[in-house]
Amino acid sequence: MKTSSTSRRSFLVAGTALAAASFLQAEPSISSPANRAVAEEFLSKWIQAWNQHDAHQLGLLQTLDANTVNRFGTLVQGRAAVEKALSFLHNPGGPYHDVTAPALQLIDVRQIAPNVIILQASWKSPVMNPDGKLDLAKEDEMLVSYTLLKVGSEWKAAQMDLHNVEKMDLPYSSPGQRP
Repeated sequence: MKTSSTSRRSFLVAGTALAAASFLQAEPSISSPANRAVAEEFLSKWIQAWNQHDAHQLGLLQTLDANTVNRFGTLVQGRAAVEKALSFLHNPGGPYHDVTAPALQLIDVRQIAPNVIILQASWKSPVMNPDGKLDLAKEDEMLVSYTLLKVGSEWKAAQMDLHNVEKMDLPYSSPGQRP
């Protein structure tokens, strides 16, 4: 036997499910000018903080629980750990303490939910030798993927994944990926 509270609960659950289904089926604005502007602004802030060797400012561009996978496959979990790693890289004596990097170049941006944007950017960084020293005469071409979350009025990185680009001459390789 259904009570009025059971009926109300069923109605609310059904209504919520219908609203969620229509939301999930709606095609988000994949690459709108507004999304590109958000991505470009984020990348600009990132490279500015990077070139100022400001690990704290880089950390503030991330969520508290942000994860980073660096170009060597190391997973760094949480903003505090990322700031610690970036401090090592950028403080005096660190490999990047006096090196500036060129701007990241936006490749693609997609909004996958109202408060979630994924972007890919190309970046060039000096080659890091196994001893941890940079070879400034050589550079790695890199692909950086960011998952940005809207936190209040700001977009922050919740996930970063950096990869060195290997040159390949395959039919499905990107033009910049070919030797």
